[in-house]
Amino acid sequence: MKAVIYARYSSSAQRAASIPEQIKTCQEYADRNNYTIVGIYKDMALTGTNDKRPALQKLLKDCSKKQFDAVIVYSIDRFGRNLRQSLENADKIESVNGISLISVTEQFTNDPSGRFFRNIMMSYAQYYSDELSVKIKRGMDYNAEKCLCTGGNIALGFKVDQNKHFQIDPETAPIVKKIFEMYAEGKTVTQIAAYLNAQGIKTSRGIPFNKNSLHTMLKNKRYIGVYTYKGKETPGGIPRIISDELFNKVAERMEKNRTAPDRSRAKIEYLLTTKLF
Repeated sequence: MKAVIYARYSSSAQRAASIPEQIKTCQEYADRNNYTIVGIYKDMALTGTNDKRPALQKLLKDCSKKQFDAVIVYSIDRFGRNLRQSLENADKIESVNGISLISVTEQFTNDPSGRFFRNIMMSYAQYYSDELSVKIKRGMDYNAEKCLCTGGNIALGFKVDQNKHFQIDPETAPIVKKIFEMYAEGKTVTQIAAYLNAQGIKTSRGIPFNKNSLHTMLKNKRYIGVYTYKGKETPGGIPRIISDELFNKVAERMEKNRTAPDRSRAKIEYLLTTKLF
């Protein structure tokens, strides 16, 4: 009999190494049960709470070709953590295409009691995901009350210590100050981006600067020590890099540029000029 393997890991919960570990265990199961593996589908760093997984979608599409007899997964939570979607996808594989869905670590029997137990495990997979989401949110809210890092990208100029406190990064904070000073002195964001990129300086995400990233930086109140979480601002919640005077000067110039006439507007007639309003 022919079979394929589906493996997945979530960036928040598993390691990339779990993919080869899952495949190894599934391959060993296939060898013991006389299955020949003819394909492997892998979704890496993708949550199982929705169907936005390229490998899963390809698997479901390939099932309709009926070129294999079984889909082998390490555990049913690798298949998905959304009960409704997992049941629908399992039905597409089994009832519609006549292919078996096999969990190596749970090994559900192909009878009413086995399917009932599998449905319970699918429910538990969603419960675990929902409970984890609540705990993460609770932890983030707790950290926010103390003006600690809640995860995600850290703004250029800062670093986070082992206790999750924001600290000024001595290597990148001068870059932030230079950007504010250049803009306050009359340089355009295009000129500033060109200067930074020529120096090989990257954004906090490790990519070259552009007008959007600079506009976002120049409006970021974190640089004057304001900690922000879910729209709530806490002045003095983090160390400041920029003085209020410099920040306000930049803000005034940005507003002036925003309301100034568009000097770059093209002086040409378009096809629907005077016809479409």
